[in-house]
Amino acid sequence: MIDVYLTKEEINSALNFVNAMRHDKKEHSVVDKKFDAKNTSWAVNLMGYLGEVAVAKTYNVSTDSRVLTSGDAGYDLIIDGKTVQVKTSITNQLIFNAKNLFSADYAILVQLIGDRTNPHIDSYFRIWGDISKEKFLDVCFEKDYGYGTRYVCNFSDLGQELNAVTI
Repeated sequence: MIDVYLTKEEINSALNFVNAMRHDKKEHSVVDKKFDAKNTSWAVNLMGYLGEVAVAKTYNVSTDSRVLTSGDAGYDLIIDGKTVQVKTSITNQLIFNAKNLFSADYAILVQLIGDRTNPHIDSYFRIWGDISKEKFLDVCFEKDYGYGTRYVCNFSDLGQELNAVTI
């Protein structure tokens, strides 16, 4: 586990990216699936991208800051030649909405420590570790948070197979 604090420049860059992405979605009538009734799509998108920035900083890789109307290719980062999905949450559990949505080689769990409605203000990010797709499918369990079954694993199932620069 490592706590990552982002700089003002990193946060401002993330804000610019998410604002451009939200503008593109609106322009093309793309509607996000709502998985957090207590939050806005903007804040959910920002929290997710800030989590990607925190992981990219820790593993010394670049984020993909291209605005893509159709979304990403099923992964957020490439680390050690492996595709990685960064899952940012307010919990210390790694959650996928469906098993088939784990489309990368690995997932990394990032927990927002702060206000999920304003993830860019007085927050930091806790990276719990990584898990391969195969191991996740082995250890995950079903959980219903009130909006349907999700597939979950606990932070204790995560490891550090990918080589982080600062862990």
